[in-house]
Amino acid sequence: MFYSLSFVLLLLIAAVIAGFFGALLGVGGGIFIVPVMVLMFHLPMKIAVAASLVSVIATSNAGGSSYVDQHITNLRLGMFLEVATTIGALSGSVLALYLKDWLMLLIFALMLAYMGYAAFATRNVDDERIAAGDFARARQDRLSAYLDLHGSYHDEAADRVVNYVVTGAPTGMGVAYLAGMASGLLGVGGGVLKVSAMNAYMNVPMKVAVGTSKLMIGVTAAVGSILFFMAGLIHFYVVAPVALGTTLGATVGTLVMNRLHSASLKWLFAILIAYLAYGMLAKALNIQFHLHWPVLA
Repeated sequence: MFYSLSFVLLLLIAAVIAGFFGALLGVGGGIFIVPVMVLMFHLPMKIAVAASLVSVIATSNAGGSSYVDQHITNLRLGMFLEVATTIGALSGSVLALYLKDWLMLLIFALMLAYMGYAAFATRNVDDERIAAGDFARARQDRLSAYLDLHGSYHDEAADRVVNYVVTGAPTGMGVAYLAGMASGLLGVGGGVLKVSAMNAYMNVPMKVAVGTSKLMIGVTAAVGSILFFMAGLIHFYVVAPVALGTTLGATVGTLVMNRLHSASLKWLFAILIAYLAYGMLAKALNIQFHLHWPVLA
Protein backbone atom coordinates (compact mmCIF):
# COMPACT_ATOMS: atom_id res chain seq x y z
CA MET A 1 0.00 0.00 0.00
CA PHE A 2 1.36 3.45 -1.00
CA TYR A 3 1.36 6.35 1.50
CA SER A 4 2.13 9.88 0.24
CA LEU A 5 4.16 12.45 2.17
CA SER A 6 1.10 14.64 2.68
CA PHE A 7 -0.78 11.64 4.08
CA VAL A 8 2.00 10.96 6.60
CA LEU A 9 2.24 14.63 7.66
CA LEU A 10 -1.52 15.00 8.14
CA LEU A 11 -1.58 11.75 10.11
CA LEU A 12 1.23 13.09 12.30
CA ILE A 13 -0.76 16.27 13.08
CA ALA A 14 -3.89 14.26 13.86
CA ALA A 15 -1.88 11.98 16.13
CA VAL A 16 -0.47 14.95 18.09
CA ILE A 17 -4.01 16.15 18.81
CA ALA A 18 -5.16 12.63 19.71
CA GLY A 19 -2.19 12.13 22.04
CA PHE A 20 -2.91 15.43 23.80
CA PHE A 21 -6.55 14.56 24.53
CA GLY A 22 -5.62 10.98 25.34
CA ALA A 23 -3.21 12.17 28.02
CA LEU A 24 -5.82 14.53 29.48
CA LEU A 25 -8.26 11.64 29.83
CA GLY A 26 -5.91 8.69 30.45
CA VAL A 27 -7.10 6.75 27.41
CA GLY A 28 -3.87 6.52 25.41
CA GLY A 29 -5.04 8.45 22.37
CA GLY A 30 -6.25 5.29 20.65
CA ILE A 31 -9.88 6.10 21.35
CA PHE A 32 -9.43 9.22 19.18
CA ILE A 33 -6.85 8.22 16.59
CA VAL A 34 -8.58 4.97 15.53
CA PRO A 35 -11.80 6.74 14.43
CA VAL A 36 -9.71 9.48 12.77
CA MET A 37 -7.68 6.92 10.78
CA VAL A 38 -10.84 5.11 9.71
CA LEU A 39 -13.13 8.08 9.04
CA MET A 40 -10.72 10.72 7.72
CA PHE A 41 -7.83 8.68 6.30
CA HIS A 42 -9.98 5.73 5.15
CA LEU A 43 -7.62 3.09 6.50
CA PRO A 44 -8.89 -0.46 7.13
CA MET A 45 -10.03 -0.95 10.70
CA LYS A 46 -7.47 -3.64 11.53
CA ILE A 47 -4.52 -1.58 10.25
CA ALA A 48 -5.77 1.38 12.31
CA VAL A 49 -6.11 -0.79 15.42
CA ALA A 50 -2.60 -2.21 14.96
CA ALA A 51 -1.05 1.27 14.57
CA SER A 52 -2.99 2.53 17.57
CA LEU A 53 -1.73 -0.27 19.81
CA VAL A 54 1.89 0.55 18.98
CA SER A 55 1.27 4.26 19.61
CA VAL A 56 -0.36 3.47 22.96
CA ILE A 57 2.88 1.83 24.10
CA ALA A 58 4.79 5.02 23.22
CA THR A 59 2.32 7.38 24.88
CA SER A 60 2.19 5.29 28.04
CA ASN A 61 5.95 5.65 28.41
CA ALA A 62 5.79 9.39 27.72
CA GLY A 63 2.78 10.26 29.87
CA GLY A 64 2.83 7.59 32.54
CA SER A 65 6.17 8.62 34.00
CA SER A 66 5.04 12.25 34.27
CA TYR A 67 1.99 11.32 36.34
CA VAL A 68 4.20 9.16 38.58
CA ASP A 69 6.50 12.15 39.12
CA GLN A 70 3.49 14.26 40.08
CA HIS A 71 2.43 11.56 42.60
CA ILE A 72 -0.95 11.18 40.91
CA THR A 73 -0.58 7.53 39.85
CA ASN A 74 -1.55 4.76 42.31
CA LEU A 75 1.14 2.17 41.58
CA ARG A 76 -0.29 -0.54 43.83
CA LEU A 77 -3.73 -0.26 42.23
CA GLY A 78 -2.21 -0.27 38.74
CA MET A 79 -0.27 -3.48 39.35
CA PHE A 80 -3.37 -5.16 40.80
CA LEU A 81 -5.60 -4.35 37.82
CA GLU A 82 -2.92 -5.02 35.20
CA VAL A 83 -3.05 -8.78 35.77
CA ALA A 84 -6.67 -9.06 34.62
CA THR A 85 -6.17 -6.47 31.87
CA THR A 86 -3.26 -8.34 30.29
CA ILE A 87 -5.23 -11.60 30.16
CA GLY A 88 -8.12 -9.72 28.58
CA ALA A 89 -5.84 -8.09 25.99
CA LEU A 90 -4.63 -11.47 24.79
CA SER A 91 -8.23 -12.70 24.46
CA GLY A 92 -9.30 -9.57 22.55
CA SER A 93 -6.37 -9.70 20.12
CA VAL A 94 -7.19 -13.27 19.12
CA LEU A 95 -10.85 -12.34 18.63
CA ALA A 96 -9.96 -9.27 16.52
CA LEU A 97 -8.21 -11.39 13.89
CA TYR A 98 -11.50 -13.20 13.14
CA LEU A 99 -14.15 -10.44 13.39
CA LYS A 100 -15.31 -8.46 10.35
CA ASP A 101 -14.49 -4.73 10.16
CA TRP A 102 -18.11 -3.54 10.35
CA LEU A 103 -18.74 -5.56 13.51
CA MET A 104 -15.59 -4.13 15.15
CA LEU A 105 -16.80 -0.64 14.21
CA LEU A 106 -20.22 -1.32 15.73
CA ILE A 107 -18.72 -2.61 19.00
CA PHE A 108 -16.45 0.44 19.12
CA ALA A 109 -19.39 2.81 18.58
CA LEU A 110 -21.50 1.21 21.32
CA MET A 111 -18.62 1.33 23.79
CA LEU A 112 -17.96 4.99 22.99
CA ALA A 113 -21.63 5.89 23.38
CA TYR A 114 -21.81 4.34 26.84
CA MET A 115 -18.61 5.98 28.05
CA GLY A 116 -19.71 9.38 26.75
CA TYR A 117 -23.03 9.09 28.59
CA ALA A 118 -21.32 7.97 31.81
CA ALA A 119 -18.89 10.88 31.72
CA PHE A 120 -21.68 13.42 31.13
CA ALA A 121 -23.93 11.96 33.84
CA THR A 122 -21.18 12.21 36.48
CA ARG A 123 -19.56 15.44 35.27
CA ASN A 124 -19.85 17.34 38.58
CA VAL A 125 -19.53 14.45 41.03
CA ASP A 126 -15.75 14.50 41.48
CA ASP A 127 -15.44 18.20 42.30
CA GLU A 128 -18.30 17.93 44.80
CA ARG A 129 -16.80 14.86 46.49
CA ILE A 130 -13.36 16.46 46.67
CA ALA A 131 -14.83 19.55 48.35
CA ALA A 132 -16.72 17.38 50.86
CA GLY A 133 -13.82 14.99 51.51
CA ASP A 134 -15.98 11.98 50.59
CA PHE A 135 -13.21 10.06 48.80
CA ALA A 136 -11.47 9.46 52.14
CA ARG A 137 -14.59 8.22 53.95
CA ALA A 138 -15.64 5.31 51.71
CA ARG A 139 -15.94 1.81 53.21
CA GLN A 140 -13.41 -0.66 51.78
CA ASP A 141 -14.20 -4.24 50.79
CA ARG A 142 -12.01 -7.03 52.20
CA LEU A 143 -9.80 -7.40 49.13
CA SER A 144 -9.13 -3.66 48.84
CA ALA A 145 -8.32 -3.49 52.55
CA TYR A 146 -6.04 -6.53 52.37
CA LEU A 147 -4.12 -5.02 49.44
CA ASP A 148 -3.97 -1.66 51.26
CA LEU A 149 -5.32 0.23 48.26
CA HIS A 150 -5.41 3.92 49.16
CA GLY A 151 -3.49 7.08 48.36
CA SER A 152 -3.41 10.85 48.07
CA TYR A 153 -2.40 13.52 45.57
CA HIS A 154 -2.27 17.30 45.32
CA ASP A 155 -5.04 18.65 43.11
CA GLU A 156 -3.77 21.88 41.54
CA ALA A 157 -7.22 22.99 40.33
CA ALA A 158 -8.73 22.59 43.83
CA ASP A 159 -5.43 23.63 45.51
CA ARG A 160 -5.66 20.92 48.15
CA VAL A 161 -4.40 17.44 49.00
CA VAL A 162 -7.04 14.81 48.19
CA ASN A 163 -6.98 11.60 50.27
CA TYR A 164 -8.92 8.55 49.06
CA VAL A 165 -9.46 4.84 49.76
CA VAL A 166 -10.12 2.31 47.01
CA THR A 167 -13.23 0.11 47.13
CA GLY A 168 -14.84 -2.51 44.88
CA ALA A 169 -11.67 -4.43 44.01
CA PRO A 170 -13.50 -7.55 42.65
CA THR A 171 -15.72 -5.41 40.38
CA GLY A 172 -12.68 -3.43 39.26
CA MET A 173 -10.84 -6.60 38.31
CA GLY A 174 -13.79 -7.79 36.21
CA VAL A 175 -14.00 -4.50 34.34
CA ALA A 176 -10.21 -4.53 33.91
CA TYR A 177 -10.51 -7.84 32.06
CA LEU A 178 -13.14 -6.32 29.74
CA ALA A 179 -10.88 -3.28 29.28
CA GLY A 180 -8.07 -5.60 28.22
CA MET A 181 -10.36 -7.25 25.68
CA ALA A 182 -11.28 -3.80 24.34
CA SER A 183 -7.59 -3.03 24.00
CA GLY A 184 -6.78 -6.11 21.97
CA LEU A 185 -9.98 -5.94 19.94
CA LEU A 186 -10.16 -2.21 19.23
CA GLY A 187 -6.65 -0.84 19.75
CA VAL A 188 -7.63 1.61 22.49
CA GLY A 189 -5.31 0.57 25.32
CA GLY A 190 -8.33 -0.21 27.50
CA GLY A 191 -8.00 3.13 29.25
CA VAL A 192 -11.44 4.33 28.20
CA LEU A 193 -12.98 1.58 30.36
CA LYS A 194 -10.40 1.53 33.15
CA VAL A 195 -10.68 5.26 33.87
CA SER A 196 -14.46 5.09 34.09
CA ALA A 197 -14.43 1.87 36.13
CA MET A 198 -11.96 3.18 38.69
CA ASN A 199 -13.86 6.44 39.00
CA ALA A 200 -17.40 5.01 39.07
CA TYR A 201 -16.96 1.69 40.89
CA MET A 202 -13.74 1.91 42.93
CA ASN A 203 -13.97 5.38 44.56
CA VAL A 204 -10.88 6.59 42.72
CA PRO A 205 -10.76 10.34 41.90
CA MET A 206 -10.87 11.11 38.18
CA LYS A 207 -7.31 12.41 38.02
CA VAL A 208 -5.87 9.42 39.87
CA ALA A 209 -7.81 7.13 37.53
CA VAL A 210 -6.31 8.97 34.54
CA GLY A 211 -2.75 8.74 35.89
CA THR A 212 -3.05 5.08 36.88
CA SER A 213 -4.63 4.14 33.56
CA LYS A 214 -1.89 5.94 31.66
CA LEU A 215 0.72 3.78 33.37
CA MET A 216 -1.17 0.55 32.69
CA ILE A 217 -2.17 0.93 29.06
CA GLY A 218 1.34 0.44 27.65
CA VAL A 219 1.60 -3.09 29.07
CA THR A 220 -1.90 -3.91 27.89
CA ALA A 221 -1.24 -2.66 24.36
CA ALA A 222 2.09 -4.46 24.09
CA VAL A 223 0.37 -7.81 24.56
CA GLY A 224 -2.14 -7.13 21.81
CA SER A 225 0.32 -5.63 19.33
CA ILE A 226 2.37 -8.83 19.15
CA LEU A 227 -0.40 -10.72 17.40
CA PHE A 228 -1.07 -7.87 14.96
CA PHE A 229 2.64 -7.80 14.09
CA MET A 230 2.63 -11.54 13.44
CA ALA A 231 -0.43 -11.09 11.18
CA GLY A 232 1.41 -8.47 9.06
CA LEU A 233 -0.99 -5.64 9.95
CA ILE A 234 1.59 -3.16 11.26
CA HIS A 235 2.51 -0.73 8.43
CA PHE A 236 5.57 1.43 9.14
CA TYR A 237 4.32 4.56 7.32
CA VAL A 238 1.20 4.49 9.45
CA VAL A 239 2.74 3.43 12.76
CA ALA A 240 5.67 5.89 12.67
CA PRO A 241 3.69 9.18 12.43
CA VAL A 242 0.99 7.90 14.79
CA ALA A 243 3.47 6.81 17.46
CA LEU A 244 5.56 9.99 17.16
CA GLY A 245 2.55 12.32 17.09
CA THR A 246 0.72 10.74 20.02
CA THR A 247 3.90 10.80 22.09
CA LEU A 248 4.41 14.53 21.46
CA GLY A 249 0.78 15.28 22.22
CA ALA A 250 0.80 13.13 25.37
CA THR A 251 3.86 14.92 26.72
CA VAL A 252 2.02 18.25 26.58
CA GLY A 253 -1.26 16.82 27.82
CA THR A 254 0.24 15.41 31.01
CA LEU A 255 1.47 18.89 31.97
CA VAL A 256 -2.03 20.37 31.56
CA MET A 257 -4.30 17.72 33.10
CA ASN A 258 -3.85 18.45 36.82
CA ARG A 259 -4.60 22.16 36.28
CA LEU A 260 -8.13 21.46 35.05
CA HIS A 261 -11.20 20.69 37.14
CA SER A 262 -12.55 17.14 36.87
CA ALA A 263 -15.86 18.50 35.54
CA SER A 264 -14.01 20.14 32.63
CA LEU A 265 -12.25 16.87 31.81
CA LYS A 266 -15.53 14.96 31.81
CA TRP A 267 -17.30 17.55 29.64
CA LEU A 268 -14.49 17.33 27.10
CA PHE A 269 -14.53 13.55 27.24
CA ALA A 270 -18.31 13.34 26.70
CA ILE A 271 -18.41 15.76 23.75
CA LEU A 272 -15.57 14.15 21.82
CA ILE A 273 -16.68 10.60 22.53
CA ALA A 274 -20.29 11.29 21.48
CA TYR A 275 -19.28 12.48 18.02
CA LEU A 276 -16.74 9.70 17.52
CA ALA A 277 -19.39 7.12 18.48
CA TYR A 278 -21.74 8.57 15.87
CA GLY A 279 -19.01 8.55 13.21
CA MET A 280 -18.02 4.94 13.85
CA LEU A 281 -21.67 3.82 13.85
CA ALA A 282 -22.24 5.59 10.54
CA LYS A 283 -19.19 3.87 9.06
CA ALA A 284 -20.36 0.43 10.23
CA LEU A 285 -23.84 0.91 8.78
CA ASN A 286 -22.35 2.13 5.51
CA ILE A 287 -20.10 -0.93 5.15
CA GLN A 288 -22.70 -3.55 6.02
CA PHE A 289 -26.05 -2.04 5.02
CA HIS A 290 -25.02 0.75 2.57
CA LEU A 291 -26.73 3.40 4.68
CA HIS A 292 -25.15 6.85 4.28
CA TRP A 293 -25.26 9.06 7.39
CA PRO A 294 -23.52 12.47 7.24
CA VAL A 295 -20.22 12.79 9.13
CA LEU A 296 -17.78 15.66 9.39
CA ALA A 297 -14.95 13.55 8.00
